[in-house]
Amino acid sequence: MSAHSPSARGLLGWLRQTLEIAAGLLVLGVVFCVTANVFGRFVLNYSYTWAEELSRVLFIWLVLLGAGVGSLGNEHVAVTFFRDKAPAGLRKAAVLLSIAIVYIVCICILLGFNDVISGYTSATPMLGIPQTFLYSAMPVMAILTIIANTIALFSLFRSKTS
Repeated sequence: MSAHSPSARGLLGWLRQTLEIAAGLLVLGVVFCVTANVFGRFVLNYSYTWAEELSRVLFIWLVLLGAGVGSLGNEHVAVTFFRDKAPAGLRKAAVLLSIAIVYIVCICILLGFNDVISGYTSATPMLGIPQTFLYSAMPVMAILTIIANTIALFSLFRSKTS
């Protein structure tokens, strides 16, 4: 089952569409902040420190949320030349291995996030945005990737050929 199949149009389709809208709003926010800063520097000869800091926070969330959305749509970059040339059994094993590796990485991210934020009280210098909010993009991406990986795992075992 891919994110584009009819059975995925329910909750998963709604989740993906909502996340794509959120990513679009993040892009608009980054564009606004960067444009404001460029205008300020070159026209007004004044640099908006808030724009630089906010664009950095928005960009981090944009990249990590986009990675999670890309995983949900199975749109990540992959080198498949050798996998496609392999026999069906080896191909299925390679896909299973990649799914297992992604699970391990996501679990490490989730476990590590708990250690990162424990007792963490720092905030960004200008806007005072808590660093925990900034770092929260990592577990959000990991959870979205785990959902996508679970879909890929079920799809792998349901398919007769790989």
